[in-house]
Amino acid sequence: MSNVIRLSSSFAEGTAGYESSFAVSSGAAALAQEEPMLDQLDRRERLRLVQFVCSFAWADFEIKPEERVFISRLIRRLELGEEEDLQVQRWLDSPPCLDDLDPTSIPAAHRRFFVEAIEGLIGADGEVTDEERETFEIFKQLLVD
Repeated sequence: MSNVIRLSSSFAEGTAGYESSFAVSSGAAALAQEEPMLDQLDRRERLRLVQFVCSFAWADFEIKPEERVFISRLIRRLELGEEEDLQVQRWLDSPPCLDDLDPTSIPAAHRRFFVEAIEGLIGADGEVTDEERETFEIFKQLLVD
């Protein structure tokens, strides 16, 4: 199996597009590249990012250990507080409510980071299911105005 799982064919944001891939062996590296953007996310947006990531972890109806590790690293990097951490643990026990997850409400300036964090989660276990791939494609389509 290849070390790189290509999920994104292209994602347009305004006039700028990008192509992204996630190297399974360097999940933390994918997030580290976006470190400056973390400063742009307030606590509410950081928690919302994790909420989206957790919802994608449930796309195949189970959360694998590698996905839990990815989410744990993400919440440490986002420096979430104890209350937010407890909420994330609830989302890992039971999927977040889909009514609270409107991709079109993600500010355009943050969409790329959301896409890359979700892409990292999807590739964390080294395999991408059809459900994960389809859900991810729908998510990206909703982000393109």
